[in-house]
Amino acid sequence: MSHEVVKFDLVSLLSSLGESLAEFENGFPLDDFAKGHYQQHPFVTLLTCCDSRVPPSMLGDTFNRVFCVENIGNQVKNSEGSVLYGLLHLQTPLMIVAGHTECGAIKAATSDFASEPSALVNELTTVKSSLDQACSGIKVDLATASPTQVQLSELNVDVQIDLLLNHAEIAPLVQRQSLQIIGVMVDLHNFYGEGYGKVYTVNVNGEKDVEAIKQMDKIGVFAAKAKRLPK
Repeated sequence: MSHEVVKFDLVSLLSSLGESLAEFENGFPLDDFAKGHYQQHPFVTLLTCCDSRVPPSMLGDTFNRVFCVENIGNQVKNSEGSVLYGLLHLQTPLMIVAGHTECGAIKAATSDFASEPSALVNELTTVKSSLDQACSGIKVDLATASPTQVQLSELNVDVQIDLLLNHAEIAPLVQRQSLQIIGVMVDLHNFYGEGYGKVYTVNVNGEKDVEAIKQMDKIGVFAAKAKRLPK
């Protein structure tokens, strides 16, 4: 799980963070906040990998718009309570599950992680369980899986959406069309061949067929972004 460590100058870093805090304070959207009676009214629950290269801001301004749930490998089970809060209490009409290329959690879960701290082992075990489930669905043994790491990330998104669709309290929301669940992949490394940082729709309410997704006129730009890597 090791990666190249970048050394920061702490004094310069804290100074720049001070500038960021000042910008947030000075630009705080008080008028809009007041119109909503100072409550939160997000339109989307976003379950994403906590990888720092996949910021919630990919959906635009996040303030009072995005209820963000982050963990390694974007796992429902590792943050189920937070996901349910967004969907059942905040009642966001949209749920997005976001995976990404070169996911460290996916790589770690397919390696020997037994020596990691117990809390990390627990989370990676959940990721590995998702990958085992995904590979079982396509009749492939994870230990000898032919899919690339990126395809495993796609399949991992599928598993999370399946978990949501089979959840006793979430399934009725989808069935009565008060909730739309969309799975996306963020291509940080141009594996899909159309440029770095592109976002692709890989699953909509359990539908994984790219051509079928492209015909969904109710999901806006996400229809045109439908794409999966060839198996």
